[in-house]
Amino acid sequence: MRITVRIAEFCMAVCALITWSSITETIAAGEDSDTLQVMVSIEKKLTFEGKPVKPEELPGKLKSAGAKPDTVIRILIQKNTNESMIKDISRALANAKYRKFVFTYPKQAEATVKEPAKNVIPQTKSRNSRR
Repeated sequence: MRITVRIAEFCMAVCALITWSSITETIAAGEDSDTLQVMVSIEKKLTFEGKPVKPEELPGKLKSAGAKPDTVIRILIQKNTNESMIKDISRALANAKYRKFVFTYPKQAEATVKEPAKNVIPQTKSRNSRR
């Protein structure tokens, strides 16, 4: 019987891992049309649909935007967002039965500009090299 329980626990853990993996892949790819996005600004203010909102008001705003408990919610945070704000947001969403929310950093592009090489003579074919 112990083996059966251990096998069942293992199967449940694998299923949870696969589910979490698919959620994070979907969010990362941005393919899910049912994904709602919340943002914590650099000023550490929580915004939804461009308007400031308190963490305890967030579930109501999400519901009015059509969110259901299985809607994926992506919360973009800044690298300096304090942990207490993340906990407040998590608690508010979990208490409102939202199960699929993920905290991510906004995508930032990095670009470098290289100067063109100087004193480079382009190679051309010589007319006399028909060998």
